[in-house]
Amino acid sequence: MLRRAATVMVVVTSAIWVAPAPVLAVDQADWTPVFSDSFDDPGTLPSGCAAYDGSSEGAEPTYFRPEAVTVSGGRLHLALHRRTYGGKQFVTGELRCLGAAQQYGRYEFRARVPVGAGISSIAMLRPVDQQAPQDESQLEITARPGAETALVRNGSGTGTSVRTLPGPFSDWHSYAIEWSPAGFKVFVDGKERSADPGASPAQRWFGFAVTTSESGAPGTSTTLPAEFQVDYLRVYAFAPASSLPAVAAQPSTAQNGMSGSPGGHRWSLWLAVAATVMAAVALFALVVHKTRPHRPPPSHRA
Repeated sequence: MLRRAATVMVVVTSAIWVAPAPVLAVDQADWTPVFSDSFDDPGTLPSGCAAYDGSSEGAEPTYFRPEAVTVSGGRLHLALHRRTYGGKQFVTGELRCLGAAQQYGRYEFRARVPVGAGISSIAMLRPVDQQAPQDESQLEITARPGAETALVRNGSGTGTSVRTLPGPFSDWHSYAIEWSPAGFKVFVDGKERSADPGASPAQRWFGFAVTTSESGAPGTSTTLPAEFQVDYLRVYAFAPASSLPAVAAQPSTAQNGMSGSPGGHRWSLWLAVAATVMAAVALFALVVHKTRPHRPPPSHRA
């Protein structure tokens, strides 16, 4: 009987030893809606948002002008025109929602990007102080015919990672950008397309822009004006429903499980200690059973 109990304890110990640790992640309940706009009021930009007026940085041939950002037909329109202004060859639109600045957030929107070489449509997160490029993140979509791609740039506060996502991205798609202590994720049509464990802790604002591509400005083969259209925008604040600390996600959450997370190491340590103790108890019981003197059966007694 004792031997059977010892065997059961060893089997249970082995099961505990190999059982995977639970994965802690950001749950949908951790997001609280704080802002929503379906662009149903013609001529009115979302509350807390404004069209940017200023030249692009560096040698980019674009100048951002308020008239290139409009609301009509239930959509936000950001236009790219071939028109000279301020010494630049193109006039483009950029919407900045500084009034919605926060630390961490989820941003959902449905959009259609313009198709054509030399055009980039961008959803961006920028630090409030504007002085920390390592805290900048964005989803940049280029729908060049035959070569539709998206670049996910994520500034974690210490560096910037860049990932390329294959298309298609033309026509209407729903997007979600999720920025939390667990990392930076991008979803397209409800499917997770990118996950980075890095997450900037800086206060950042969200915005949209259409501009010329880094690979080159639109040529004569690209029809202009072109528009980046947004059907709706929903903003959520990070409000954890659990008191458990957030655990950094891995680039491939399905394969990496708890590797690299402090919480995972603590669970593994406790499981290892419990398994060792149970194994020691089982071994001790087995040794005692083997070495203890046994009474002979009644038929062998004198």
